[in-house]
Amino acid sequence: MKILVLGGTRFVGRHMVSHFAAQGHRVVRFHRGKTTCDLPDGVEERLGDRNDDLSAVDRDEWDAVVDVSCYEPDQIRRSLNLKAARYLFISTVNVYQDVARPGVSEDAPTIDTFDTTDEALIYGGKKAACERLVMERFDGRAIVLRPGMIVGKWDNTGRFTFWCERVLRGGLFLVPGPASRPVQFIDAADLARFTERVLAQNLCGSYNVVGPRDTTTMEDLLRECQSVTAERGAPSARAAWVDGDFLLENGVKPWTEMPLWLPEPQWSGVLQISNAKAVDAGLEYRPIADSVRGVLDWMRSAPNCVIAGLASARESELLLLVQG
Repeated sequence: MKILVLGGTRFVGRHMVSHFAAQGHRVVRFHRGKTTCDLPDGVEERLGDRNDDLSAVDRDEWDAVVDVSCYEPDQIRRSLNLKAARYLFISTVNVYQDVARPGVSEDAPTIDTFDTTDEALIYGGKKAACERLVMERFDGRAIVLRPGMIVGKWDNTGRFTFWCERVLRGGLFLVPGPASRPVQFIDAADLARFTERVLAQNLCGSYNVVGPRDTTTMEDLLRECQSVTAERGAPSARAAWVDGDFLLENGVKPWTEMPLWLPEPQWSGVLQISNAKAVDAGLEYRPIADSVRGVLDWMRSAPNCVIAGLASARESELLLLVQG
């Protein structure tokens, strides 16, 4: 296939470009040139700003456009005019109107109107608007992938990386309880592999690309982190499970300071989205331990990688309160 990737220099797009090239497709990466990274063999690079100039790519005909960089409806209105047989848009599970309950599937209503001052809805609302434009313009030829948290090497958010790094450091560490709390995440490499699969099989429609395949708890994730870090001779790490109310009362911010923790009722199901349709379409997952290993290997080779989460000094203060 002749594939145009809009973006392709950071995290998810970089995984896409690498996987498409490894599968023998002709790949062109179109971006502004502000972020640089290694270019896989055989991949062509073209520069331009999708916001005002698509001239570098608008004369070609593409078997598929893979859009990993769009957040605004006006952006996608321009790129939808490209000559493409199919258009694949990377969206988000944040497009759903209601994620208060687990098991949300692809046919659930998406956000259609929202308060533009509500930061919690702006991202999902704009992505939902982009989805509708894609589906209308490429009726029967559009693919929309809706991931939740994406993990792996090159992660510029540092959220999953936080838990890998914190367990690697060892010692007692804070974790919002309960231990049985379900969590979801997907390795960017698995997302890229599924993207190529749906294109190769001429599939269309929307897919929730969340994982792991089966229900996974926070305790399960930390157990895998502990196992992998133990293999590497890291000091022993032990979770101090604390009540979410304690963290909130002490000003700890969900998701940013404690990734994979969203205690607000309106988000109760956002880490329990249904992946049944994508699994039926062939979505495959690597073991959690392999994702953890991949992140730790990348951390070792990229000492300045982003690591989100609670600062060490702040964690120590809270641990003293828990223990005292």
